[in-house]
Amino acid sequence: MSELTQRFTHLLEAAPCLGPIHDESAYQSALDTIEALLQSAGDAPEDPRHLLAELILRQTEAYEYRTHPVLSQWDQQDGTVTLLKTLMRQHNLNQSDLPEIGSQGVVFEVLNGKRSLNLKQVKKLAERFGLEPEMFIDAGERH
Repeated sequence: MSELTQRFTHLLEAAPCLGPIHDESAYQSALDTIEALLQSAGDAPEDPRHLLAELILRQTEAYEYRTHPVLSQWDQQDGTVTLLKTLMRQHNLNQSDLPEIGSQGVVFEVLNGKRSLNLKQVKKLAERFGLEPEMFIDAGERH
């Protein structure tokens, strides 16, 4: 056990982003590390750099959940409509309180899945709520 602890300590010294992330600088560093790992590993899913990137990703998600409470109640798989409804509930908003999307009719259509957000709406919502624009784009629409 002591050898494992010693090796893990050395690993944390080399890659502090494997431990808890406490500030924006460490968060950005972790994101940069993930990107570098994934680029260097390429399309080889068995490459251990993919697992390392996944472990660091878990730390970035934990930081995001702590700094953006809305994320703790929403999963990316839930989609944009659920995210918007969660934000509206948390901020005590109704349809007329979302001019970033448009008229109440447009907001209604978005909230009922009849209309998708356009890029301008996504950018405005991300700015208003202090979230990444990608969060307002459903996974199927990102590709």
